[in-house]
Amino acid sequence: MKFALSTKSNLWKKVHKQLKPWREVVLPGLSVIGLIILVRSTGLLQSQEWLAFDQLLRLRPNEAVDSRVVIVGIDEDDINYVGRFPIPDQEIAQMLRILHTYKPRVIGLDLFRDKSSSADAELAPVWKENPNLIGVEVALNRKQSFNVKPPPELPPERVGFADTIVDPDGKLRRSLMASKTYAGELKYSLPLRLAQLYLHEQEIKFTHGNRSYDPIKFGSSQLVRFLPNSGGYVGSDANGFQVLMNFRSHPQPFRTISLRDVLNNKIDPNWIRDRIVIIGMTAASVKDRFTISAVKNTLYTTGLGVDESSDQYQWIYGVEVHAHATSEIISHVLDRRPLLKVWSEIWEYLWILTWGLIGIILGLILQSPAKTLLSLCIGSIEIVGISYVGLILGWWIPLVPTLLAFTSAGLTTFFFDRDLRALLEQRSLTLKRSFEAIHNGPLQSLAVILRSLGDEEIEPEKLRSQLEQLNRELRTIPEYLSQEMLSRNDSLYLDGNEVLDLQTPISEMLYYVYDITLRRNFKGFMTIQSFIPPNFEPLEECNLNANQKRGLYLFLQEALCNVGKHSQGATRLDVVCTRSSKEYCLQIIDNGFANISKNYQRRGQGTDQAQDLARQLRGKFRRFPHSPQGTICELTWPITSSKWQKFLYLDNWKVLVKKY
Repeated sequence: MKFALSTKSNLWKKVHKQLKPWREVVLPGLSVIGLIILVRSTGLLQSQEWLAFDQLLRLRPNEAVDSRVVIVGIDEDDINYVGRFPIPDQEIAQMLRILHTYKPRVIGLDLFRDKSSSADAELAPVWKENPNLIGVEVALNRKQSFNVKPPPELPPERVGFADTIVDPDGKLRRSLMASKTYAGELKYSLPLRLAQLYLHEQEIKFTHGNRSYDPIKFGSSQLVRFLPNSGGYVGSDANGFQVLMNFRSHPQPFRTISLRDVLNNKIDPNWIRDRIVIIGMTAASVKDRFTISAVKNTLYTTGLGVDESSDQYQWIYGVEVHAHATSEIISHVLDRRPLLKVWSEIWEYLWILTWGLIGIILGLILQSPAKTLLSLCIGSIEIVGISYVGLILGWWIPLVPTLLAFTSAGLTTFFFDRDLRALLEQRSLTLKRSFEAIHNGPLQSLAVILRSLGDEEIEPEKLRSQLEQLNRELRTIPEYLSQEMLSRNDSLYLDGNEVLDLQTPISEMLYYVYDITLRRNFKGFMTIQSFIPPNFEPLEECNLNANQKRGLYLFLQEALCNVGKHSQGATRLDVVCTRSSKEYCLQIIDNGFANISKNYQRRGQGTDQAQDLARQLRGKFRRFPHSPQGTICELTWPITSSKWQKFLYLDNWKVLVKKY
């Protein structure tokens, strides 16, 4: 039992140790995601989400013109033609009678006419003669003086309200379909009344409960109700039955004709027959306009105070708003054109969190700033693309907080991870330099002492001298490491107090390493009778960085030290440096008998250094017998341009960090 608990405890400590660096990197990214979710939940990103939503709506491909809805727009030329404003009831009545002869399915009059029939002899008969005529009112203001009553001749089922809901930024994105007045009476909007009467002719039943927020259905189709936190909204007024307006994407979504054309019979009857006709003001002088930025702007007249060259904000007249809302209903019921829907809040925040986590993962696995930025850009484009396609299919997917979570978490994780990797790299570099300094200095001297003790008796004074030399070498290592770190790795520790400048030409430095190493008191060097001076000139044009130079010098020193420590009876030592058309080659050749001890057979620090250097240079390291006797230590590497050499250097440091 105790053993099992101890095993679990050790396992937990190991997992905890492995996860600690990840926590230091991942937690900042998670904190950024949490902050963005918190900011969104408070509504601080609401305006930005509205703007992104509007822009994506405007970028949708053009839809077909809805020929079922026709607008009779009374513009400035119509006012001048009639010569009076408001338009006299006589002209309105004449227009309605002419339109009635063309047999429209339903007519909506978006003009306020609240006079009694006794005072309005012209319009009263028209209201009674046309059962498909829908009037308009303003009914939802708390103060009754702000409301406008409908014509008294019309029954309630032939009246729709024109009240609208404008967002705090002054733009129109929602349509109010049903609401109760402050007196508690349930009212329906003009677009809903028009759609109800139009679809009734096709035997599509309209159903709605007694409460304004009850589901509204046309046959099997149900309208999607707007809620306080729908889409990018946070805590908005969702009283009544509201829907998000899915404006028809087209420069001219509906056929528009003028009052003059109707009065002068200059219209094709087929334009009106069996259609929904909506009559309203399209004159700039009449303040019946709304600001939107979610539809193509070539149709709409730009209002006063707005730059006409602007491609972002447009004015749309009230009659056009009713046309869009009516078209949205009948197109959904008859054509299955999607209504704008939203995910539940939990799914929206999971979506934001998921992309934030993807950003964190990219920040962790991509160590290059360029690769990280490129991946974040590609990911951001994918997020925008998904939101765009989703909107075409009728789904409002959060865009702004998702982009912020993805990019911010990715960049935050990358920078924290970069700092942590830099720290680990510095630690691994310090550890590597310490190994090199100890291995190439004191350990080499210690190996000589141990070999001398094993082969023959050594005089106490000589042993004392060697131990004092070893002591001096050990004491110089901390000072050397300190100086080397301050010199930004531009120096190399060889032996004793020898610190070499890596900026020295390669051929000169190699010969100096060769000369310094052969002066060491190694037994294998005592029997060598033939020293052929090496020629390192073939490496003069070799482009190596400081780290690769260091490795090359240490390789030469280690190979020579191995001859001095392990070769017995060697009489010849050759260092051969050649260059071919494709590669460089450096060989250290001796003709002695190798004393294969257990330490020598083991893979040691020197072998690791040589193989690590070969990986850096994309070359090969070999140690093999020399015929008829001896050993060859060989390093070959391809000739590489300075540009690619720099790239290999950066790539090799990644390998080094992963290794340690």
